[in-house]
Amino acid sequence: MLDRPTPRTPFRKSFDEWWHAQTPEFRSRMDDRAGWTIFQAGYTAGQKKDVRRFIYKAGRFRITIWAKSATEARKAAIMEADARAALKGWKPPAGGWVLEKLT
Repeated sequence: MLDRPTPRTPFRKSFDEWWHAQTPEFRSRMDDRAGWTIFQAGYTAGQKKDVRRFIYKAGRFRITIWAKSATEARKAAIMEADARAALKGWKPPAGGWVLEKLT
């Protein structure tokens, strides 16, 4: 089982295609790890071009939500806070979650 090769993910395939499309000068100046970081940032931003990132603090939780609008993000953040509290065995606050927008 351990000697079986793991299949490459679409993300890894995309990185390999992008890396080999770069000029030799670029590849000689750039470390593979730094190239991976650059590609990852651009790929993620390109995948989520129609949504924005919202970060909230709810109690002890820091919740990151990708949504189209602030109201949609608040609803998703409340659901996420409820799910995280349930996972830890806590009850949600009686007055509801107070969301503090961080960014």
